[in-house]
Amino acid sequence: MELWQKQLIRALFHYSPEHMDIERAFLVKHSHVPARLYKYRQFTEYHLDALKKDVLWLSSPDRLNDPYEAQVSFDVDRFKVEDQSVDHFLTEARRARHAIEAGEDWRPTEPSRPINAGDWRRQTVSTILQSSDLPEKEAFASIVEEWSKEQAQAHVRSMSQQFRKGFSVLSLSATANNKLLWAHYSNSHKGFAIEYDFASLPYGDLRSRLCFPVFYTKKLRDATRYLAKPGKPFNNLFGQYMCLVKQDDWAYEKEWRIVQAIGPEHANFEMRMPKPTAVILGSQVSPSDEETMRQLCKERSVTLKRMVQKPGTFQLEPVQAALD
Repeated sequence: MELWQKQLIRALFHYSPEHMDIERAFLVKHSHVPARLYKYRQFTEYHLDALKKDVLWLSSPDRLNDPYEAQVSFDVDRFKVEDQSVDHFLTEARRARHAIEAGEDWRPTEPSRPINAGDWRRQTVSTILQSSDLPEKEAFASIVEEWSKEQAQAHVRSMSQQFRKGFSVLSLSATANNKLLWAHYSNSHKGFAIEYDFASLPYGDLRSRLCFPVFYTKKLRDATRYLAKPGKPFNNLFGQYMCLVKQDDWAYEKEWRIVQAIGPEHANFEMRMPKPTAVILGSQVSPSDEETMRQLCKERSVTLKRMVQKPGTFQLEPVQAALD
């Protein structure tokens, strides 16, 4: 990861809101947004219509091709809770349940005597067992611990599923000559790529402002530090950060993403894009599709290029094509 990316993460996605410096983060990022970004497409009626209208579709992460997109991982046992008796805990739990059932806005208060949830659970189980006549106390404690882990994992899965439905993501690439991208996203080199000039967008343009690099990493990011302190403010931009973290297996895509937190009901929608600076045809495009795109580019005064293989190499490069 490059230094400017680390600076961006610290300034915008720090787990403590008091350490955030949003405007500095955008200034750091702005100078590194690629001058050209690309969207790989296929020759379908839908994609051609979107090209004519200058729109692209943002999708929630649960609709993307990678089932592990925007996963949220956290350790429930590290959440801070009140160090309290069982009776007091049950009283507070009943109060919370009644408030939720009544449609009231209930939120946990900041613990006055914080303790990790896992430590409190083990401490409480131990206290209860010490005063009981239950045989095989260690076995019972082990069963409780195993059940708690299963419940925690189910909670993480449920939250991650809901989280993945509430964000909007538009994927672009900083490269137009990667053969794997042409193979995967442009119908085995038979499709096309749209070139957008992001360098010409004003600093305040939302398409540029909401466009971030994808951070490739070997490890899944842990969101516990963002969520572990109930009652305290937290960085609500951490969700965007989770949408920008991908396993380093995907690094060849050189991906940039426009990410918005818009809620599950509106997460999938069309965004107006700038007029393309060029359309690039795949190296295996059919003659009929090539003619279709030639006419479209001619009508709109858009440069047309085609990918060709460099002689004696595996490399592809875009070469300008004639519109007449």
